[in-house]
Amino acid sequence: MANVKSFMKKVAEQSKAAPPPADRPVVASTPVRTSSAVAPSKADRRASDISDAIVPCHTRQEFAQEIRYHWNRSRKEFLSIGRYLNRAKEILPHGDFEAMIESDMPFSVETAFRFRAVAEAVDTGRLSLEVLPGAESVAYQIVTMTPDELERAKAQGLIRPDVTRRQLIDFKRSLRPPKDLTPNDRRRQLLAEYARLRARMAEVRDELRRDHGIDPEHDHGRSGRTGVTIDVEAEDVGPVSDGES
Repeated sequence: MANVKSFMKKVAEQSKAAPPPADRPVVASTPVRTSSAVAPSKADRRASDISDAIVPCHTRQEFAQEIRYHWNRSRKEFLSIGRYLNRAKEILPHGDFEAMIESDMPFSVETAFRFRAVAEAVDTGRLSLEVLPGAESVAYQIVTMTPDELERAKAQGLIRPDVTRRQLIDFKRSLRPPKDLTPNDRRRQLLAEYARLRARMAEVRDELRRDHGIDPEHDHGRSGRTGVTIDVEAEDVGPVSDGES
């Protein structure tokens, strides 16, 4: 019996000292980056699956917590990409950086430029990380503002993480003088204004008829003259001859 106990104790000690199974590799304390030519291990794939998995949520607070987590992670990711690009621009030999962007990257040269501009703005203190939007295309609208535009945007509360790209574009357009219009652009503007005024006139006429018993298109009592009903399309409006009423 003593021999059996001694044998079992020896087996237990050996199992504690035994290396982990082959399908569970030891993770080094310092991560080692492998080249892109090396296929990801099972552990890498499992870690990726875990990070991409949807965490079960049942309450508003749980959903909000997970969404905020991924929102912040997305900001850090595109910021890291921009920093790597800026570093590569400094280190790589002439021509290698452009070749890398065109051949090795999953995004365009224009997108790379946006990544770099946003990262530079954050690293130089021009844009605070606390107010950085979650997409580089939105953040880029902020970093391309002039100092005066940036101050005005801050005063209007537009420099915040949840601002939209459309809000920033509309803000910029409201501050900058309009470009010289072509005849076609001016024609479209006038037709749009004409349509808006027609709609407003129809609203006013309906209110006068409904609430005041007056039809300005036909009644003579107050104005002393008959109004003219315009029932042609805006595109067909031309000069009115003297014989028309």
